[in-house]
Amino acid sequence: MLGRDTQMLAEGLRGYLPRGSAITGVKTLSAGHSNETYLVEGLNEILRMPPSEEGLLPPYDMARQHAILLAVKSNTDSVPLPSMLELCTDPDVIGDEFFLMECVQGEAFEYVTPDWVKADPVAVPDSICRQWFDALIGLHNMPVNAMPPGGRSIQQEAQHWLDVACGAEATKDLIDVLASLATNPPRPSGAATPVHGDPKHGNCLWQDGRLTAFLDWEMSQVSEPLLDLGYVLMFHDQGEASLADAGFEQPGWWSPDKMVAEWEQGTGRTAVDVARYTVLGQAKVAAIIALGAHLFTSGKTADARFQAFGAVLPAYTKLLVKRAMAAG
Repeated sequence: MLGRDTQMLAEGLRGYLPRGSAITGVKTLSAGHSNETYLVEGLNEILRMPPSEEGLLPPYDMARQHAILLAVKSNTDSVPLPSMLELCTDPDVIGDEFFLMECVQGEAFEYVTPDWVKADPVAVPDSICRQWFDALIGLHNMPVNAMPPGGRSIQQEAQHWLDVACGAEATKDLIDVLASLATNPPRPSGAATPVHGDPKHGNCLWQDGRLTAFLDWEMSQVSEPLLDLGYVLMFHDQGEASLADAGFEQPGWWSPDKMVAEWEQGTGRTAVDVARYTVLGQAKVAAIIALGAHLFTSGKTADARFQAFGAVLPAYTKLLVKRAMAAG
């Protein structure tokens, strides 16, 4: 549940923005599992804020997110993004730091395959994957010095999610997988690049079959690009542990081998230890799920979505362990 008073948000923005008198209201769009998203009606702009309750992905550095989006939009044409507008770091204006951005038309899908995808199950999914991977490859080829500094090494990435899992009192199976990755991390493909951090297809907006925006950059950093590729690959063949693989069942959707081959061709890199990066991506999500369940059971949040996390975690961890054993 969202705890924000949208009338208060509208009033604060009216007083802060030079164009604020045009605001007719603020509408809640999504809480996500981290940042909150609102439509500023009258201006048709998007407002992004930290979560109103304890969230999954602290810290919520709105200035850094704003800078990352500006950097990516300014330095690669391959990643469609909204135009960035005001950044406000004064929490007194509407209760938290925030930024505004252009409202881009499009729909996202993650859990249910839309009819427009199923209508042409070969050509449309192939086009989706082409555009999605062109954006991801474009990000990985972006000049690293154009990105705001800050990021973790592969070892530090595994250790971070191990720390999250331990803090969430996760099961031994999950902790053991992450501990193994932290002790013996997968090899790098080369120098660090800009990395999205959550590059699932559910963070893409589509209109008339065209990718209009790549969203949710709060985990973005400068790091190993195979972290992104492995994260995408984990959505294949999840079985009963499936969380968000709508579209993957379509015959035109790219196979794991096709995704790896296209990424290698586009970046000029070799996807070394890609199976272990896939395990790390899944372990990262498992740690986030474990944290959400822990936040609910410990009473730190009343968000009912987090209550459901505990039910999916056993099957998800079972699949993770199976994949970790196969990856070696």
